[in-house]
Amino acid sequence: MTGAAIIPNDTLREQYTSVLNAAGIGPNRIGMLMATAAYEQGEAWLEALVEYLDENRRLFDEAINAIDGLKSMTLQATYLSWVDFSGTGLSAEQVIEKVQNEAQIAANHGSSFGAGGEAFLRFNLATPRARVLEAIARLQRVFA
Repeated sequence: MTGAAIIPNDTLREQYTSVLNAAGIGPNRIGMLMATAAYEQGEAWLEALVEYLDENRRLFDEAINAIDGLKSMTLQATYLSWVDFSGTGLSAEQVIEKVQNEAQIAANHGSSFGAGGEAFLRFNLATPRARVLEAIARLQRVFA
């Protein structure tokens, strides 16, 4: 893997580099080549990906918001959708049971992100559209 840190402040950049060097952390050759290719040639791919993910989001939001008691929260620069199940009248445990065991969908439990998340589950929409459509169908079935 390769990451990028853009640190305009000379002092902070030197401190950052010092810590990396002390830990023996440096760039790897393959990661650097991949990052260079992405920066030089990746714009068309990125634009297509963003469009694809936005359509996944649109389909998911539309379908989830049509299910009584469910509300898909508006995404803000991510592909991780938060769904509020509080309108179902079910406990968090009952919602998790229905989603995991009946719909057989692995979603992140909102409670793992802190207080206030108990009524939510988080779904990853960065997946092939067929999986998004299958998840929609399963959620529609178990929350019908």
